[in-house]
Amino acid sequence: MKLAIIYYSDTGNTKAAAEYVKTGMEQVEGAEVGVFSLEAVDESFITEAKAVVFGAPTFYADSCWQLKKWFDETKISLAGKLGGTFGTAGFLQGGCEVALQNNIVRMMCKGMLCYSGGTALGKPLTHLGAIALDGHVDAEKEQFITLGKRIAEKAKEIF
Repeated sequence: MKLAIIYYSDTGNTKAAAEYVKTGMEQVEGAEVGVFSLEAVDESFITEAKAVVFGAPTFYADSCWQLKKWFDETKISLAGKLGGTFGTAGFLQGGCEVALQNNIVRMMCKGMLCYSGGTALGKPLTHLGAIALDGHVDAEKEQFITLGKRIAEKAKEIF
């Protein structure tokens, strides 16, 4: 089962978070995980993927413009795929939660089914997705790994 992570990283923090999400996905038997920066998305892999998780840094209380532009312009069908999101931000009031909400809306507009596991599966709580602040990605790695594993498990269950 193909699972994908698409991310944009300005400083390397979101790329590191994407690798942790991948680690979590790979814990689920049968998962084949592709990790792609926005500049190098493999369209055929994404087309075949059952789930796609999007990651981006937060700029001015929203996901970076690069990810929004990708959603606006992509011709890849995302309909029916399971979706999730994660982000990084400079500080608590930087808007990362708003950015994740906006990514969920973008995924829904593309016909995706959105999932995180929320609080139903216990700690770490992923609510809207996973978040790291102020470059502390390694300190929050459990959150990103758990998000990846939960997405992969749900994709396996659904598909």
